[in-house]
Amino acid sequence: MKKRVSNKLVWLSIAVMLTWTVASAAGAQVMKPLADGFPKRSITIINIDDPGTRDGIYARMFQQACKGLSPVPIIVSDEPIATGGTWMKVHELRKRPGALEGYYPFVNTLFGVATDLQVEPRTKEIGAKMEDLKNIINTELMAHFMIMRKDAPWGKTFDGFVKYAKEHPGELKYVSYEVGSGQDIDMEVIMNKVGIKVKKIPQGTMQECASAVGAGEADFSMLGADVAVTNYQAGRVLVALVVADKVPPPFDKDPNVSSAKAFGLPTFIGTFLGLAVNSEVPQSHIDWMYTLFKAASEKPEFSKRWQGMLPGDTPRPMTGAEADKTMREIYAACDQIIRDIGLHIDQQKPK
Repeated sequence: MKKRVSNKLVWLSIAVMLTWTVASAAGAQVMKPLADGFPKRSITIINIDDPGTRDGIYARMFQQACKGLSPVPIIVSDEPIATGGTWMKVHELRKRPGALEGYYPFVNTLFGVATDLQVEPRTKEIGAKMEDLKNIINTELMAHFMIMRKDAPWGKTFDGFVKYAKEHPGELKYVSYEVGSGQDIDMEVIMNKVGIKVKKIPQGTMQECASAVGAGEADFSMLGADVAVTNYQAGRVLVALVVADKVPPPFDKDPNVSSAKAFGLPTFIGTFLGLAVNSEVPQSHIDWMYTLFKAASEKPEFSKRWQGMLPGDTPRPMTGAEADKTMREIYAACDQIIRDIGLHIDQQKPK
């Protein structure tokens, strides 16, 4: 699933990264390989998307931050997959030399991989299961943003939106980022909780969703921070709800923007970013990579990369074991919700 970030944000992020890299390189200490020789060659971080996407930038930030820490080169490979995403890559990597030793960690999102097992038919086709991957590390949680058109008759607030939608069942147009994406599930859960019915119009990208709302062709959508914030700052859309415990800056100064928690709505749905590997990788190799990537994530060039650019990005450090547990908790919490909104694999008709 593509989550493209504007070129301006990409280059600003890289500029910040390079500045801090020069400043901190002198104090870095190179890790030693394990007794079994791992790693003996370069480690490739796989971005299962295009280079300019959020995950592509995330992989490159790790690549840069690992300089001065890793005894072997850290490189990035962009390998987008149209459907099946992470689980298709997990399946494919089993055949790649070195993958089961840990040489191919991939960018992972806990909510995405957990719910893909419930909504993405191809995961069922390949027999994917939760135990097929192990997380190395998780670093942060990126909130989702509900946007609305600016001239809406219900005003600028989420509670006004809910009241209007209940009074006009089935009239409002919800433009969704695909069907069954994290953002779509998030919006479906919220609509289910507040008890509203709307017309759903799927789109292929988040920017297409934002453009439809901005042009008044749709009434609302649920998007990732990068696209939502860019379109909000351009004055094309309103932000009504942030799926988080609190409203992040600069929206905290806008009385019309609310947090999901303020309405008693779930806040565990979002993008938990981290790195993972195939489950066959030895735990000692996973532990070694955790030490490497944790040290990298604590370097200024990594931790400062989104400063002032992407509201809603909250530090959420986890060990691999903690991330595995969280992924399973998300799966358990979402299964019935996804069935309630009719998106579960078991409810889908064969094509």
